[in-house]
Amino acid sequence: MSSPIQVSTFIPYPSDMHREASDSEHVSRTRRGVADTSKRWPDGIVHIALDLRDNRSKALVIDALREWAHHTPALQFKVVDGKEGDIRISDDEGFQGSWSELGTGAKNTPLDEPTMHLDRNDNSAVFRTTALHEIGHALGIEHEHQHPANTINWDKDYIYKSMNDSQGWDTDTVDINMFDVHTGPDVLLSPYDTRSIMHYNIEANETIDGQAVPQNYSLSNGDQAIIRTLYTPNRFKVSDANSSANR
Repeated sequence: MSSPIQVSTFIPYPSDMHREASDSEHVSRTRRGVADTSKRWPDGIVHIALDLRDNRSKALVIDALREWAHHTPALQFKVVDGKEGDIRISDDEGFQGSWSELGTGAKNTPLDEPTMHLDRNDNSAVFRTTALHEIGHALGIEHEHQHPANTINWDKDYIYKSMNDSQGWDTDTVDINMFDVHTGPDVLLSPYDTRSIMHYNIEANETIDGQAVPQNYSLSNGDQAIIRTLYTPNRFKVSDANSSANR
């Protein structure tokens, strides 16, 4: 059996909480939440291009990719250096925030732009955790705190003000990334999981009842289960998985 993640020198590829992005314009066009089957990559190989400043950053991203790859039986990762691939990961300081397009929504990104951006950070643990979270989005997994069964009693007035002050987010951007819950025929759900890497860490003063959710640093059992379901071979029709590319 071949390895689920391959790392090679660059071969030109033909085109065919930390808190996330401080770039409100980018975030406002990217919806997140639990898992979106319409943004699932088709069974096979996804090419991932790394345009990162140093070998430490590359090693941390590859390690994070490997953690996800253990649980995607229908999908293999082909990792190359450069700017050409299905998923294009950059730490270019010309972009702000840490963010990713959701799954195959990356196909709508201009080929000369990254589909994922990771803010540079000398703290390896924080950088790897951010990479894990954003890779989850790149594979089609949405924010866990926006699960329909979430039990968060948000202090919304406080959040709106604090996120505007610290990140420049308007109310719509806060709603999209924090408060809106995800429902509909394309949403794949597993039980609500506060230990998910896709869950924002929540401070006690951000909730009315003082209930906090600590930072998560690795994939939970729930993360492993939902990504394995999403990428079970032949689990979803190709037309379903690619329908978002034409939206």
